Amino acid sequence: MQNIKSGKRPKNPLRRRVLRDLFRDWKRYLMIFAMLVVTIGFVSGMYVANHSMMTSLEGNAEKFHREDGHFELSRIAEPEIISAIESGEKADMKSIFRDRAYKEAEPEIEKAVREAIPEEIWDSDIYKNALSEAEDKAHKEIDDKIDDEYTDIAERYELDQTFDPVPVNVYELFFKNTDECIIKNAGYSGKIRVYSERNEVDLYDILSGRAPQNENEIVIDRMHADNAEIKLGDMIKADGAEFEVVGLVSFTDYITLYENNNDTMFDALTFDVGMVTDEGFERISAPLHANYAFTYKNAPSDLYEEKTLSDHFLKALITQTAVSENEVEIRDYVPAYANHAITFAAEDMGSDMSMGGVLLYVLTVVLAFIFAVSISSMLEKEASVIGTLRASGYTKGELLRYYMSAPLVVVILAAIVGNLLGYTLFKNVVVDMYYNSYSLPTYETLWTPEAFIRTTAIPFVLMLIINFIVIVRMLRLSPLRFLRHDLKRTRRSKAIRLPRWSFFRRFRLRVLLQNIPNYLMLFVGVTFVMLLLSMAVGMPSTLEYYQEKMPDMMFAKEQVILTDCKDEDGNDIITDTEGAEPFSIGALEYRTDKYNEEISVFGIVENSSYVDIAPTKNADSMWISTAFADKYHLNTGDSFTMHEKYENKQYTWTVAGIYGYDAALAVFMPNDRFNQVFERDADSFSGYLSDKTITDIPEKQIVKRITSDDMIKIANQLDHSMGSYMVYFQYVCMIIAAIILYLLTKIIIEKNERPIAMVKILGYEDGEIARLYLISTAFIVIVTELAGIVLGYLAMKIMWEIMLQTLGGYFAFIMKPSGFVKEFVLVTAAYLVITVLDFIRIRRIPKVLALKNAE
Repeated sequence: MQNIKSGKRPKNPLRRRVLRDLFRDWKRYLMIFAMLVVTIGFVSGMYVANHSMMTSLEGNAEKFHREDGHFELSRIAEPEIISAIESGEKADMKSIFRDRAYKEAEPEIEKAVREAIPEEIWDSDIYKNALSEAEDKAHKEIDDKIDDEYTDIAERYELDQTFDPVPVNVYELFFKNTDECIIKNAGYSGKIRVYSERNEVDLYDILSGRAPQNENEIVIDRMHADNAEIKLGDMIKADGAEFEVVGLVSFTDYITLYENNNDTMFDALTFDVGMVTDEGFERISAPLHANYAFTYKNAPSDLYEEKTLSDHFLKALITQTAVSENEVEIRDYVPAYANHAITFAAEDMGSDMSMGGVLLYVLTVVLAFIFAVSISSMLEKEASVIGTLRASGYTKGELLRYYMSAPLVVVILAAIVGNLLGYTLFKNVVVDMYYNSYSLPTYETLWTPEAFIRTTAIPFVLMLIINFIVIVRMLRLSPLRFLRHDLKRTRRSKAIRLPRWSFFRRFRLRVLLQNIPNYLMLFVGVTFVMLLLSMAVGMPSTLEYYQEKMPDMMFAKEQVILTDCKDEDGNDIITDTEGAEPFSIGALEYRTDKYNEEISVFGIVENSSYVDIAPTKNADSMWISTAFADKYHLNTGDSFTMHEKYENKQYTWTVAGIYGYDAALAVFMPNDRFNQVFERDADSFSGYLSDKTITDIPEKQIVKRITSDDMIKIANQLDHSMGSYMVYFQYVCMIIAAIILYLLTKIIIEKNERPIAMVKILGYEDGEIARLYLISTAFIVIVTELAGIVLGYLAMKIMWEIMLQTLGGYFAFIMKPSGFVKEFVLVTAAYLVITVLDFIRIRRIPKVLALKNAE
């Protein structure tokens, strides 16, 4: 009264209706609230866990003195070589080689001159002049030869480039690769890489237990221990030597268990990393790998500078090892930024955050449109009320704020609850997922502003914009049109003439035509769910397919790669194994803007029993595997360029044909052509292909045996990391489908409450009424499911290819027919549950509703 007496406008009474509206339609808002809470909570938990772990990983790089890279030499280097490498200076190869050649040639020159000149005049000027002329001639020949050889090397490695020295600290990080046996599990078969005691570089985080203190103790990777069910106190064998496991650790240079940096996938199931004391290291008789870690004395400021320093240091390393007095070769060189064992986990977490954010925004948009459709239905139902309020002086802004209040309140409450759960429950769920895949150190939960912005601010803005557009569009109509319930923007000149069908069929068709906007939203929602289901069902299906088919995909049951094709006496290493044939293998890089991928290159003998490729007329025409062709969309006749990984050299070839080989990305060529390309001896080869186990070649002459078990470990690891979660995710998708169907079918029934009440008055039973309204929706749901299955599958194939562009290797997305059936059954089961709820809702609609003033 006071406001009226003073001439002030009273407070907007519509505010009181907001809470009442939420309670009146609590089921709908509860469903949307629950979906938003779960989605926001999980994505928030993902951001919090990722940010916390990424911060921990970055901090541990300094805390545990992580390497800036490592290199492996063919033997243990002398201290003077290490000192030269640590200087980071590029050696003057030409001068050093020239001086050595001059010195080596002096005795030969003097011997040749003395043989040509009588001994009596060796002290004369004639002898001295002859010797000087011979030396000049020999020196010129040496200079010409060195110039030619150096020019070739300089072009390969860009050694003529000038740069400042890159001083580094070099640390011994020797290791031995051997078989791992678990005493309590005789059926286990795996490999272990054992390092000697680490005190200066690449230290480790002890997650449980302690460091080894004597020659009989070992610490191993925590992730592998979990997978192999190794506990503290268990005994394992490394190359026959028994050790007690006294600690489970996370090595800072093995956050992801990659056995080799060029492996397609890490292997935490059958590959282990361990550390023993120096005395324990001597107990293992396996060959020693002369591996060295290095750190820059002047740390780079960013990744770009780190890459530059790495390139410069590699040139220094190449030149310093090349000019060493005793021959030493570089076996491997991996800078930290390109080391998958260090970087893969962080990169994977980053991609998970991006994918989680996209899913959150897509789901928010779907829910926002459901809100918008619901509000449109409410506006139509309350048209006369809106018209009265507008005629009474209420502004569009007041009505806009009122109708937007409920959706925004739900989003704000869902964001608050979701973020609380994200920092507690869901954060732990995500952490457990990552600890199940990676060898992560301990971490501390950190406040993440990005999580708040992405999971609260952005969904709120999306909901605000979409509802604002829909409501403003409706409120543009005049009050008179609201009072008349004339809310259509387009007018039909006449009603649609329906076919001469039965009453029920005509009625159902009319229901369908009246609810086209709702059915379109249903189509979008179900298609979104089908996309998620395609991933949840297709991933296990793909992994299962490759686990079953991988042995059949290999062109030989065993590939034996030798240390050299000749033994110590210079004789070819041969085998009497039936069916074995020599082959060559190498590797080149296929480079794209996003990723440099290592491609296997095979040299195949003529008329091979294992790889049936037709000879090509053009020496630059090569066969490629189906996996290579599919991943990079190459066809017969296309040109492609391959690069040497550590050399400035490239090859442009033409696809002669596509060989049916899905196990790896590969290029095939005749073995003689292979030897020409890689500048090997004409009769050189790398190893043997065989369908039978080769037993007559000494193991010391074998670098590696590749079997189907090695190839299938990719699928096994992915199945272990993600398989069980995908099964859970399938049922989550089913729940999401049920909620979306519930919300949309509820809108359809509410929109037709008065007609339903009317047909009840006319004597129709509840079952007949359900047939009128539910069968139409069921038909749309089934059609939408079928279309969604196809669209979801096609979209998933595209997303799969995009995902594999930044991952090594390739395996096609495979969906078995049973997978499509499972998708259909899951969504149909969800709809059947919702149909029961819809039938109950129809039964509860009172007949008196038809007698109310319809204006």
